[in-house]
Amino acid sequence: MSGWQVFAATMILIGAMTGVVMSVRPQRMPTGRTSVAEIRQRLLAESSLPTMPVDAALSHGAPDRPLEVPEAHRTMQQHLDCTVGDCARKAAAYGVLVDAGRIKPR
Repeated sequence: MSGWQVFAATMILIGAMTGVVMSVRPQRMPTGRTSVAEIRQRLLAESSLPTMPVDAALSHGAPDRPLEVPEAHRTMQQHLDCTVGDCARKAAAYGVLVDAGRIKPR
C-alpha cells in the first residue's frame, strides 16, 4: 500500500467511527427539574399585583389613607390620561413618588 492509500483508509475509518459515535447518544433521563410550563405558571402567580377595590382604583378622588410607593406607581399607571392638577388620586401618588425620590419634579 502506498502512503495515499494508508491515509485514505485512515480517513475513512475515522469518518465511520465518528458516524457511529454521533449516532449513539445517551437517552434523556428525567432530571427532576421544573418544566417551562411550571415556571411560566409560577411567574404569572408571582407577578400578579395585589388587587385593589375596583372603585378605589378607578376613583379620581383623594385616597382615604397615605399611599405606599408600589401603590403610587400603580396609581400613576392607572391614571395615565389624568393630569396631576385635575386628579386628586394622581396628585397624591405623584407627591409620594417625589418624596420617595422616584420622580424628579420639573
